Amino acid sequence: MQTTDTLAPLTRAQHSMWKGHHHHGSYPFHTAEWLVIEGPLNRELFHQAIELTLKEAKALHWRALEKDGKVYRVDDVALRPPQFSDLSHLDEQAILDWADLAVEPPFDLSVGHLYDYTFAHLDEQKYGLFFRAHHVALDGYAYGLMINRFLDYYQSLKNDSELKNKSFDHFEKFLADEQRYLASPKAEKDLQFWRDNFSNELAPKKRLKRKLKQPFYQGPRYEDVIDWDTQQEMNALAAELKLPSAMVVMAVMMSYLVKQSGDHQQCFGVPFMSRLGTAAMRTPCLVMNILPLRLAGTGQENLKETVQLLAQRFNQIRPHQNSYFEQMRFELEGFDPLENILFGPIVNWIPYPLPEQFEGCRLTKTTISAGPIEDFDIAITNKFVDGVERLYLAVDGHKELYNVESLGEYWHDFMRMLCLWIQHPELKANQLEIQKKLPD
Repeated sequence: MQTTDTLAPLTRAQHSMWKGHHHHGSYPFHTAEWLVIEGPLNRELFHQAIELTLKEAKALHWRALEKDGKVYRVDDVALRPPQFSDLSHLDEQAILDWADLAVEPPFDLSVGHLYDYTFAHLDEQKYGLFFRAHHVALDGYAYGLMINRFLDYYQSLKNDSELKNKSFDHFEKFLADEQRYLASPKAEKDLQFWRDNFSNELAPKKRLKRKLKQPFYQGPRYEDVIDWDTQQEMNALAAELKLPSAMVVMAVMMSYLVKQSGDHQQCFGVPFMSRLGTAAMRTPCLVMNILPLRLAGTGQENLKETVQLLAQRFNQIRPHQNSYFEQMRFELEGFDPLENILFGPIVNWIPYPLPEQFEGCRLTKTTISAGPIEDFDIAITNKFVDGVERLYLAVDGHKELYNVESLGEYWHDFMRMLCLWIQHPELKANQLEIQKKLPD
């Protein structure tokens, strides 16, 4: 049993979400995935697999305790029971509408309500799992760890075989990693890098000129697969540059958004896992860090030069990725930490595709909620489609500014620019045009 003297403080990532929860409410920090499994699933074994995974995921079972102005983690929270629902009378859109509503109920961090989940009957050969968590508990990579572990346990139970992967490392190992970093000289050296490169006249600026009623909120999403011909052409360019194909999409998207803002110094948020070389590689928890990055081109770069420029920018900031963005906000000079934002649109890449098939069943994942949004964000995801790894592009928008239909229009406007540049890679960035302007 933990005592006051042995209580662990929240990690920097957890503390930032805890602060956000108390400032903006619970709802903006809700995340959720919807899994549909088609085929001869043994539902009882699947239920057992989920329970075994949750028991192993120690970072999900704690509550926040405030004491003497500090916030601690108390590890005395029991496993949450599942809920069950029959959705067989609903069509696909109605099910997604149900999931949207299921995202909304608040979490109570003080009692350790960090996640919950629902098993859904859809048809005789079709089953659903709705899993949601507060962002203080899980990030996108952690969801992937959890889902893969669900499948690992299921296959082990079904076939009476060994688990394919090692168990999740205990969360304590990750906590120790972070404390060692914070006590090291490198922590201050990293912060100095951000001060030197993002202070005063280089400080990030808001894209939006208007103020929103809810500046930090959930929002609608439009997502679709990038057509195969375009992906093949991107694959060829990426292979030539020895970079991932997603880097081409990110570079063109940043160029598109620079055109939208008219600001070549536009800052973007780029998520970094900060997991490599730490125990968090096998720990489902919140680790992902979002850092500011400028493409900072001149507009005279062609497609290849633009992608190479983005790779160069990543190489410049990657050594300093352990500085946490919420801490950095208070370190930059000439930057108001409460009235400004540390970066503009978030451009994320999730490169870990889930298996499409397991034990004769087909698995489909839909992200229902990815967490808070301030304006307009982008997510590129690798997914298997009929055995082929494809790139999906999602655009998320603040609900006071966008709806699904308008996000779809921006998605297609960007795809038009991407396809044109792929077909004519010699064109300079300044020669390309947007057709649908983002709101000011």
